[in-house]
Amino acid sequence: ITGLALRPRWGPMHGPEARSEQQLGEQAIEQLPAGAAIVGDRNFGIFSMAWAAQQRGHPAVLRLTEERAKKLLGRTLQPGVEEAVVWRPSRWDQTAHPDLPEQAAVSGRVLICARPGARGPLLCLFMTLPLPAEEVVPLYELRWNVEADLRSLKRALRLHQLSCQSSAMMEKELVLAMAACNLVRAVMWLAAKRAV
Repeated sequence: ITGLALRPRWGPMHGPEARSEQQLGEQAIEQLPAGAAIVGDRNFGIFSMAWAAQQRGHPAVLRLTEERAKKLLGRTLQPGVEEAVVWRPSRWDQTAHPDLPEQAAVSGRVLICARPGARGPLLCLFMTLPLPAEEVVPLYELRWNVEADLRSLKRALRLHQLSCQSSAMMEKELVLAMAACNLVRAVMWLAAKRAV
């Protein structure tokens, strides 16, 4: 709603210390204020993100791939389905995250919606957010604003590729750009609020 961004997380993309977007996302969860909900696209619709959100007390709405939704439901996907499930880690999840407890599980609901005219015919969501489905889908669709904000950061602030020579300078440039962006967005939000 405000367009304000959390302090960014980063790490190497390659090599022995490489960090995935999901690992960085799990770290970012730690910055969220109490009660904040997590809304994630298919890249974050994995067990480890649902587990991280649950462990830190944050409700979540995570988009699932159709294949993952089928496995969770145990059957063919049909629009209009809303069913309570208990998500347990797969063997792959346990291998990739050896720190997961043996009995790790996240209780939630799977929601399958038709999406006429969209790239994929179905929208598959896993949610622990205690809202009715008719409120969850519009909430998930607000996630697109984040994509627009990221595009603005990359293009307008030229953060797509930094030319710093050290990680310390990269950190300074990135944090300063985000602070400046947040200041501008806060002023825009306050101005819009007054105009209404």
